[in-house]
Amino acid sequence: MVGALYLSIWIALALFAVGETGRRGWRGSAAPAWAFWISATGLLLAGVHVALAFEVRHDWSHASALRETARQTSAVYAFDWGGGLYVNYAFLGVWALDLWTWRLSGRRPRHGVGAGIWIARAFYLVVILNAAVIFAGGMRRALGVLLVTWLVLAWRPGVAGDRR
Repeated sequence: MVGALYLSIWIALALFAVGETGRRGWRGSAAPAWAFWISATGLLLAGVHVALAFEVRHDWSHASALRETARQTSAVYAFDWGGGLYVNYAFLGVWALDLWTWRLSGRRPRHGVGAGIWIARAFYLVVILNAAVIFAGGMRRALGVLLVTWLVLAWRPGVAGDRR
């Protein structure tokens, strides 16, 4: 069960990155339909990860999850704060909202990338950098660096086809 806990979030984040890469479209065309569904599957798996974490680690206790988040934050940042748990909830909420607006807008290409998109990308990047690099250890940290690099490259300005 613990293996599924970690595997679910790593696959979810990889699917997020694949979806974001596909979302850019290709040579000015609309993003392919598969990109949306890949990202949506990633969000579903991230939800499975949360459920597994509450089952396996916290016996369905939100107070336990807050305490553990505060302990981990204190170990890394020397700041005893459990609010990172709410940041993780916000991450899932922003991802869901992002997918919803993506679906509503269809796959029509847009010209340029607005400030709201860059704010969302910055938020995603901060959360993923913390989760997959700073709080990760060993080989997972190396995978996190690859994942963050992948997203930065996928989101870099001026790449042909960025229609988000």
